[in-house]
Amino acid sequence: MKAVGIFRGFPGLGRVVSGIEILKQLNQEFKLDAVIFTYLQGFEFSHLYNFQCKNIDNIKDISSIGIIPVSASGENIINYIEDYKPDFVLIDGEPLLVSTIKLRFPNLLVIVLLNPFDVENPNNQLSSQLFFNDCYSKADISIVHGLWEVQKPKMYQKKYYSINTILRKEIQELELNVNSNRIACVLGGGTVNSNEYFFENTISIAKQVVELSKTQSQLYFDIFCGCENVFSRVQPLINGNNNIQIHKHLHKSTDIYKSTKAVISRAGRNSISELLYLNLPSLLISTNCDIRGAEQEANINFAKKYSPNIIGVNLKSDHLTFIGQFNSLITRDIESIKWSSGNNELIEIIKKELSCI
Repeated sequence: MKAVGIFRGFPGLGRVVSGIEILKQLNQEFKLDAVIFTYLQGFEFSHLYNFQCKNIDNIKDISSIGIIPVSASGENIINYIEDYKPDFVLIDGEPLLVSTIKLRFPNLLVIVLLNPFDVENPNNQLSSQLFFNDCYSKADISIVHGLWEVQKPKMYQKKYYSINTILRKEIQELELNVNSNRIACVLGGGTVNSNEYFFENTISIAKQVVELSKTQSQLYFDIFCGCENVFSRVQPLINGNNNIQIHKHLHKSTDIYKSTKAVISRAGRNSISELLYLNLPSLLISTNCDIRGAEQEANINFAKKYSPNIIGVNLKSDHLTFIGQFNSLITRDIESIKWSSGNNELIEIIKKELSCI
């Protein structure tokens, strides 16, 4: 069986992480011959896995909402699909390509992966919400995966599912050692081609953690930058600290979480889902960005209701508040919770659909 995956490579890596995980699991079921199209940090991440990956390297062909279908890169993808003749296309975060591919190949099975905020986002302008949903609803199967269930909107006339977040297999197999003095700060992978405000928010998180490390000599801090741009800004902040290390490139989750007492992370859907599944004590940070910050606040509110082992803090908070929240986190007892991924449910959904091909 042949498949094409098209995964948005910014502003975060959640779109690429989930898409690759699904293809990996389907490969075990069907011996999948899959080709992935992605770009920026997504292309770097995809090389951690054994799939054929094609990079969209012309940044002019990528808009603020993904690949432009009528660009050279977009037309190359369409031509590739025509020649390759896949059994299905899996798309995450590319609304323009969903509608274009269904226009060009009306009989080709298109599966779209969605964040709950793709479908229902009160913080986004109504015209934008309607536009995105109109594009996504053209897919044959829409699968919303995230921290909460989203009811099927009226414009989605085809198959629609809402399930828990898809997690990487290595997360589900990870054995933790929380009896550690190590704190992992994950800045995320979404700082390439992001706007300046989002980038500076990321640097602000790193600054807070560097200052925090100076008050916590008994702990060792790892800051995972995810890209060279962030690394070049964060590295000079260390200034002789011997209980902190800055990591330039993307790392596998096993390297980040395996021996970790607690995690400091941006409040993205995938990161929170992983931390809930692992039941790791976590300080989640929402940014000051308007729409993205509101989404992250909603993510934090859900996570705090579900797990007492999670604390949220906004970047607008002063440093004393940040230190206080961190101290509260690492001094409390870890309570047992159980959060399940949507992996098994999703694979059963797709297996059922593919068995009809």
